[in-house]
Amino acid sequence: MAKRTSSSNRPPPSRPPSSLLPLIGLADRSILTRLVLTGCVAATANLISLMSLSAELSGWMRGEVLDTPFLVFCLSLLVSYAFAKRFVSLTLTTAFSALAEVRRRFLRHVTLGGHADILDLQAKRSFDLGNHHLERIAALLPNLSIAANMMLVAAVAYLYLWTLSTVGATLLLVAALLVGGWYVREAQRTRSLLGDAKESELRMLQGFSELVGGNAEVKLGKARRDELSQAVEADVARWEELKRRHGRNLGELFSWIATIIIGFSAVFVFIFPRMGAMSVSELPLVTSVILFLARPLSKFLNAVPDYVAAEDAAAQLTALLGTMPALEYEPSRTARAPRRFSSIELRGVSFAYRAGLRPEPFVIGPIDLTIPAGSVVGIVGSNGSGKSTLLRVIPLLFRPDEGQVLLDGQPVETDRLEAYRDLFCAVFQDHHLFTRLPQGPGFDAELFREMLAYLKIDHLVPDTGNGLLNRDLSKGQRRRVALAVAVAEGRPVVILDEWTSDQDAEFRTRFTNEIIGKLRALGRTVIFVSHDGDVSSVCDVVIRMTNGRMTNGQMTHTETIDGSTDMPAATAASRPDMGSASAPAMACLQETA
Repeated sequence: MAKRTSSSNRPPPSRPPSSLLPLIGLADRSILTRLVLTGCVAATANLISLMSLSAELSGWMRGEVLDTPFLVFCLSLLVSYAFAKRFVSLTLTTAFSALAEVRRRFLRHVTLGGHADILDLQAKRSFDLGNHHLERIAALLPNLSIAANMMLVAAVAYLYLWTLSTVGATLLLVAALLVGGWYVREAQRTRSLLGDAKESELRMLQGFSELVGGNAEVKLGKARRDELSQAVEADVARWEELKRRHGRNLGELFSWIATIIIGFSAVFVFIFPRMGAMSVSELPLVTSVILFLARPLSKFLNAVPDYVAAEDAAAQLTALLGTMPALEYEPSRTARAPRRFSSIELRGVSFAYRAGLRPEPFVIGPIDLTIPAGSVVGIVGSNGSGKSTLLRVIPLLFRPDEGQVLLDGQPVETDRLEAYRDLFCAVFQDHHLFTRLPQGPGFDAELFREMLAYLKIDHLVPDTGNGLLNRDLSKGQRRRVALAVAVAEGRPVVILDEWTSDQDAEFRTRFTNEIIGKLRALGRTVIFVSHDGDVSSVCDVVIRMTNGRMTNGQMTHTETIDGSTDMPAATAASRPDMGSASAPAMACLQETA
């Protein structure tokens, strides 16, 4: 057996020469070849147009009028335009397509990644930072693509200058290396100033957020107001100082660029002819090439800070992509949940929060629980006992670390996870009310309006005809709308997490006296968490959670040997016939495999 290498002895992974090019799809050899060839054609055409201008100028100096240089100039100008346009468009279309693919990767991670990982604060921060870095790169790309084209123009012009004056070209190369090295160092120092300024800006924005979010408390407490105001003012002053230094550095860099280019042109005009390194006849052409080089060199050097910033953003974005939640499964076009089932069972299920979700370790389980179809399950317990966590484990939003979840006696494996989850609809404590109603065939718009009227919220949610929802509602009203949406989606299991917490006295009373019965009459299995006293009168099963443990799973009615439940006549009549549902349920899940 090969000896395992200690991780401490492994050399650190080498950093790639560029994080930006692979990210924007320009590390592919075929694309790079096309770009270089296209750019070189555009640059050569640019140079030919310059040479035709120089030839025309020499002809005028000799008293001649030449037609050929003019025709060559016009043709080369058209070729230069066409190929430069193609170069920039190819660069940008390739890069933006690659960035769009990164956004699709984010989308896949959000929709198919583990729910517990998505809820993790670091994951949320990663999504925000990832989109921020994408926007930075996208904003810098147009300028960088033009600068890349100018760099090729400068390279072709430099090769032509080498054929005219070897000494001048060598001197230009040495000067470019010296100035370029100094310039890159200054650009990196400028980037560090921008990074410090960004940190100050983030702290400043966080301070403003606290001042706005806690405005009432701030106005009622002078000490807190002064403390927060002084902290924000310090961040504003720090941001101002860093931005001023950054502005001064940029001004110095750009002024040096212009000075160096003009000064170098002066060397060719004033010094080389006196030294005999260049004839008078060569002077106009060499000078025109030097002046021609000034524009692409200036554009290229001005883009160096942008490139450094884009490389920094690409490196951070690449690192963030490596921290995205792993995909739980591949979506299936044929996956559909059974609308009838016999039971859901949790067998020895345990779940522990990962680091970052809670400041202290918290584990629920082991949980052994059977939920018959059409039953009402109430979960009670003190705050922090694990009630809401159990609500997310039952539909496998939180995947158990140990144990199994079974549907009709069969374990729910990864290939059946998507269809299993489609059994459930939920209104969690942190529920999100979407801006638009579901548009699929499973949504019953008539039942939705009926439920709105039943919950006395229909007057605040008009039928707009396009599915848009009024979300300018109180927390309790939003919960009522969310319940109406959940019922109209037609899924067999309804999960309600502290649904009455933001309701008035009327709906707190109606929840146990009427709403649970309404859901039962519609044939739904109801699983809910409540703090509102004794709920055993409306439940078939009452679960009490204490410090993550299920202390009892009490049946509130007499359970028979065959698994059915003896209930009062009114309750039994309201329950739909769920007999012999196991076979079609599992057959439906098998279609997703």
